[in-house]
Amino acid sequence: MKIVDFGQANCERVRRYLDSYISNELIVESNLEVLRHIEQCNACSQELETRLGIRASLQAAARREDVPPGLEQKLRKEICERSPVRVWPFDLSLRWMSAVAALLLISTAIWVVLRSRRELNLQEQNAYVGRISSHLSTILQVGLRDHVHCAVFRKYPKDPPALAELAGDLGPQYAGLVPLVKARVLDEFRVILAHRCTVQGRNYAHLVLRGTSSLLSLIITKKNPSELFPASQLVPVLQAAGVPVYRAGASQFRVAAFESQAYLAFVISDLPEESNLQLAAALAPSVAQFLNQM
Repeated sequence: MKIVDFGQANCERVRRYLDSYISNELIVESNLEVLRHIEQCNACSQELETRLGIRASLQAAARREDVPPGLEQKLRKEICERSPVRVWPFDLSLRWMSAVAALLLISTAIWVVLRSRRELNLQEQNAYVGRISSHLSTILQVGLRDHVHCAVFRKYPKDPPALAELAGDLGPQYAGLVPLVKARVLDEFRVILAHRCTVQGRNYAHLVLRGTSSLLSLIITKKNPSELFPASQLVPVLQAAGVPVYRAGASQFRVAAFESQAYLAFVISDLPEESNLQLAAALAPSVAQFLNQM
């Protein structure tokens, strides 16, 4: 890792973001700022690893403790009772219509600004992906690109949808991946997102799982005619029930990949390299079989 002296002020600013970064609570701009900084600052990168370790230890300890019965219901009731209820009377008048018109104009202006910011953010994200993946084979960049755009640069709801709803979001073609993946990963991982997406004109089916202190993607996309791992001069690191699995690293991300007859599949996370590879080996046979039956 390249070590750069960023100055105490920059490091302090990034370290104030680290806990929110770990919890996926930052807006896209702040998320990108943290990623760019820890990519080159060894001290802040080590600080992030320390906080991830502490968080994992605390979560493990908390899971060993029994929650008093009825505590959650009691807290929810108290929150509801303390939340004020406001009723806003509206008078359908010329003044009110003018206010609505002004609000629509403001909303339109905000939408234009946000759209411009999204386009700028996308350019920055593409630049970031290009920078960290420049040494990767082109075929591996296909999966990393979607992971960064759709998993890393995203805020997640506190309570993810139910598995049935997530399966519905994937559509009938890929819905079966949700229970298949859930049955083959460790209990600490929870599926928090499942969707179909498009990045740089390429279509993906994408599942995101959250662990105690990590984010994991299973990414599926159709092969192009020239996209074969052997043709890319890659050598598999293992065979999972006859399915070759390939791996690489890019900055803090670990990439493991395999293929079916018509699809490429990627398992990408910020886990240690061997942990990510073990998850890929656990998923590869069943996912490849699922894809071959489509």
